[in-house]
Amino acid sequence: MRWKASQFWKNASPNELLSFFLSIEKGEDLRSLADHMLDDDEFCDLVFEYLWLLRSEEATQKFLNDENIKPELLMKFIYFGYGKQFLLDQFDSNSYFLQIRQLFGSNQSLRILSLGEEMDRDPTLKIHLLSNLDPQTWEAYFDLLEEKNMTMQTLLGIFANLRENEIRKILLNSHTLYYYLRMMMVSGKQTIEDITDKEKENRKRLESILSSIHVWETFCQDLKDRYDLNQEKTLKPNQRDSHRLSLVLKELVKVHALDRYDVLVYLKGNGVILDSWEESTVLSALGNFEKEGKYF
Repeated sequence: MRWKASQFWKNASPNELLSFFLSIEKGEDLRSLADHMLDDDEFCDLVFEYLWLLRSEEATQKFLNDENIKPELLMKFIYFGYGKQFLLDQFDSNSYFLQIRQLFGSNQSLRILSLGEEMDRDPTLKIHLLSNLDPQTWEAYFDLLEEKNMTMQTLLGIFANLRENEIRKILLNSHTLYYYLRMMMVSGKQTIEDITDKEKENRKRLESILSSIHVWETFCQDLKDRYDLNQEKTLKPNQRDSHRLSLVLKELVKVHALDRYDVLVYLKGNGVILDSWEESTVLSALGNFEKEGKYF
C-alpha cells in the first residue's frame, strides 16, 4: 500500500496525489488509512496538508465523502483548515464555514452532526452542516434528535449564540435550512408557553429574521408566476426577457450593500437567477450603481 510509505507523501506530485485519492480501494485499504490518520497526528497532518491544497478537486471531495472516513477525522480536517485560514488577514469564521461545508454532501454532513458533544461546542459549524442536509437526511436528523431525547427547542436554541446578521447570512445561503426552520417554528407554536423567557426572546428574534427572508421567498414566487423560467433558461442570455433582471436589480438596490450578495445567492438558489451569466451581470450592474448611480 503506497500510503504506508512515508516517502510517497514527501515526494508525490499533485497529480499523483489526486490519482491516489481517486483510486484508493474502498474497504479495508481506505479504513486502514483512516484509522492510521486518527492514531498518528503527524501523519494525519501530512495528509491533511495535501487534502487542503487540493480541496477543490473532485478526487479530494470524493475521498472526504467516503463512508469509511470517520466523522471524528472529518472534524479534525475541518479545524485543520480553520487553523490555516485563521492565519490570514480579515479572517471570518462564518465565511470559512460557508466554504468548508461545500466539501461535504448531505450524508457526510449528517455523520458529522451525529458527534453530539463536539457539535454542541460549535453552533456555527453545526448550523452550516444542517444547511447541507437534503429532505431525506433532515428526516434522519430528526430521528437522531429523538434518540438523544432532544426537543425542537434545543435545535432552535443553537441560534441563540449567533449574531442576527450571521443567522441571516447562513439562511440566505441555504434555502433548505430556511424552509425547515420555518416549518419547525410553525409546528412548535402550540408549545411556546412551555419555554423560558430567554427562549421566547430568541424565538422572536429568529421569527423576525425568517420573516425578512420570507419577503424574498414571496418575491421569487412572484417572478416564477410572471415568467416562464424553464423556457427562459433554454434561451441565450440576450434573448431572455430583460425586465426580469430589471425587477431583481430594483429590489436589490434597496438592500444594504453588504447583504446584497447573500440575497443574490438566495435568488439563484430559488431559480430566479438562472445561471452564472445572470449572476455576474447583476453584480456588475450593482457595482456600477454604487459608483455611477446607474446600472449600465
